Amino acid sequence: MNKKNIARIACVLGLAAWAGTLTYTKGSNRVLANAFPAKLLMSPGSCTTPLWPQEARRYEVEGITLLHFSIGEDGAIDNAEIARGSSWKLLDDAAMKSLIGCKFKAGLDEAERAVTFPIQFVWTLAGPSSVRPQLVAGSCALSGKFSGFEPLNREPTDKSGVLVRFLVNARGEPSAVKAEAYGVDAHLGEAAAHYVQSCRFAAEPALAGEQADTLFGRVLVK
Repeated sequence: MNKKNIARIACVLGLAAWAGTLTYTKGSNRVLANAFPAKLLMSPGSCTTPLWPQEARRYEVEGITLLHFSIGEDGAIDNAEIARGSSWKLLDDAAMKSLIGCKFKAGLDEAERAVTFPIQFVWTLAGPSSVRPQLVAGSCALSGKFSGFEPLNREPTDKSGVLVRFLVNARGEPSAVKAEAYGVDAHLGEAAAHYVQSCRFAAEPALAGEQADTLFGRVLVK
């Protein structure tokens, strides 16, 4: 694992930031945009940045979670939903848990509460870039169900492929494989995890940077 990488969460509140038009001061973990009702918060500290899941840090996975929500009459979060996931359930769950804990002023009028608001969490690892293990060409077993493994592809799991993350040991063997199986049959996720264990990986010494022991990608369905 790249020990130099530090997990940072930029909590970007508002559609302007989602569109990439908002900048923020280095070191800050929250940006308030006009689309987010900051003035309606019960207090400035009543909506906090989520804890980065330890498992996500160990596997060095990143992503962006966009949530939509409205405000209930009692000031609690209402109708919260994932508008665009990060592809990693553990990051999306952490974002949702943090949002549900936010508290706004009670007794807002109906016009204010009827609005759907956005909040975006950008999960990034700061520090020197790590060098991921490389797939050894032709090493994955022949399969009647899968056509191969595509490293670093973070597209969400669907019927065309299953997103997996795993560790690579000193022998180039995958271990602790986790499949993002939500959205497909659980058996397909299990099969994808088993398939990627047949593949072999190797470090690429010619690439500059600290070698990591983590990798993710997509097991492609035939």
